[in-house]
Amino acid sequence: MSRIRPSTPPEPASCIARALHRRLPDRIRGAGTLYLWLRRGRTALRVARRLASTGWEHEFVDACARIPLGNGDVQVCTAELCSALTEAEAHDTRALFVPGEGIPQLPDFARMTSLHALDVLARSGWLLDQLAEGRFISFFHPIVHAADTGRVFAHEALLRGVERDGSIIDAQPILTLAREADLLSEVDSAACRSAIREAARHGPGMCVFINFSPAAIRDPEAHLNSTVMAIEEVDLARERVVFEVTEADRYGDTPRLQQVLNAYRRAGFRVALDDLGAGWSTLNLVHRVRPDFIKLDRELIRGVHDDPVKALIARKLLEIGHGMRIGTIVEGIEEEAELSWVRDNGADFVQGFLLGKPSPVVRS
Repeated sequence: MSRIRPSTPPEPASCIARALHRRLPDRIRGAGTLYLWLRRGRTALRVARRLASTGWEHEFVDACARIPLGNGDVQVCTAELCSALTEAEAHDTRALFVPGEGIPQLPDFARMTSLHALDVLARSGWLLDQLAEGRFISFFHPIVHAADTGRVFAHEALLRGVERDGSIIDAQPILTLAREADLLSEVDSAACRSAIREAARHGPGMCVFINFSPAAIRDPEAHLNSTVMAIEEVDLARERVVFEVTEADRYGDTPRLQQVLNAYRRAGFRVALDDLGAGWSTLNLVHRVRPDFIKLDRELIRGVHDDPVKALIARKLLEIGHGMRIGTIVEGIEEEAELSWVRDNGADFVQGFLLGKPSPVVRS
């Protein structure tokens, strides 16, 4: 695992991050006893085997497992138990954590939840710490000219987290936990602020693509206002910022999404649609939004030179972009043959591990 220290001091904890941090009950952090009510049969057997193999002290009273835990053990224990069960079994298993050495009292049972929900709650403390302490950073993945891959056009900002020991956390576990804990909107906003701050540090002339999931944003107007404020606090021109729309298929209200994206464009930002070719909803947005850029899906491009069907689809998408005067970006380039194919078929820009990997330092 790589290690890095944030190059700038963490931004102050926002009011919303502090409020979210207070949402995590103190009792989940200390020592206490975990009670599980298990369905007899396979679920109970799996839990018993995992507790025995991992050495957790425990006892069974009928269908209830009693597991004494020390300070900080709840997250480790629930994660191990969830990994031993199917997702449905983890949702079906009732769980209650009682702090201290007491036994459950009647008011405690109001807090009973599923093992899965308790695991998410225990792990979300780590995510809330990341938010409150400003420990999100950005790595930058170069986007280069297809005709001359030595010329950098822009960089895509990619979310990373930093542990207190300096180790780097990839975006996927952060986003997965954020979605489960209903914190995706807060993480998306924090990642956006990090990308703006760090892009500005590399100079006002840098063009940066910032991933943006409208489906994750609870209040698009507030998100836009906070983005404008973040831009105004640093030396970064709005026209050098491109919001790259991800997960458009999760946003069911296409006209509303069109309004959101048009608001960003009126504010002076450019817009790109990601994963073109992965689904109809994104393709449908092309003629509605008329984005500044489209990015062809990496799965479509993988092996495109050897697959006539992929080649036909990719070629038509590139033609659509050119016909609408939209910049075309092909991502996921990992082989010379793929690069040669997209270059021959008129892609404007390319991105992929063949051309450069994400790094905290931008490529000049």
